[in-house]
Amino acid sequence: MRGNEDVLVMLAEKIYGKLAGRIMGYLVEKGEATDEELSKELRVEVNEVRRILNMMFESHLIRYRRTRDEKIGWYIYYWAPTDEDVATILEDRKRKTLLLLRQRLEQEKSNTYYICIRCGARYTFEEAAESMFRCTECDEVLENFNNDLIVKKLEKAIELLESYKPLSD
Repeated sequence: MRGNEDVLVMLAEKIYGKLAGRIMGYLVEKGEATDEELSKELRVEVNEVRRILNMMFESHLIRYRRTRDEKIGWYIYYWAPTDEDVATILEDRKRKTLLLLRQRLEQEKSNTYYICIRCGARYTFEEAAESMFRCTECDEVLENFNNDLIVKKLEKAIELLESYKPLSD
């Protein structure tokens, strides 16, 4: 495998698990394959293969072409590794991840939280007030939860991700 293809296999595995890495490795090796072929070759249920293929497609790691089976009238999908540059895929993923991290950070900063010491359930102030500051799971009295550590971790993750430049050499 060449550099870009190695990275695609690694990304598929890191993001979606070992089976996704095996699927991508097979696609890289063969060029393209149907979901049924992948299922048979990898000895995995076809529905599981389809689920992973669709997730990898949404992340732009793979592409497909579609043909119509003239005998039964159904479409056959041939899956292949993406033609997109890996750096572009990483930049898009970075942008989406930063958006989610910033939304979570804003949520953490703008809410007061309460926690159940017994079961660990966490509630916003509004949720805690609705339940009279008792856990809806185990009826334990809720205690104020200091989320400063979560805020600091989110800020650090955002800072690290912002400094990452996948498109630079």
